[in-house]
Amino acid sequence: MSEGLDRLAATLGVPATRLAPLEAYDDQQLDRFNDLARGAMTAEDKAFDASLDEALKLVPKMLRGVVQKMLGGAR
Repeated sequence: MSEGLDRLAATLGVPATRLAPLEAYDDQQLDRFNDLARGAMTAEDKAFDASLDEALKLVPKMLRGVVQKMLGGAR
């Protein structure tokens, strides 16, 4: 397995062997894909946080902390 494939597997949280079909690509291409995957994951996290903040506005203030923890947005 190449280093690029190992980095991509680490980013995706899967064993590198599951990405074996991508061995045909060189490290530069895999690193580009890795950057895109990390960017997408970061954007998803930001979107989740924004939607959680918006949803919490509908919850009474006394319950917001508990609801936030239940929804996985403990900060």
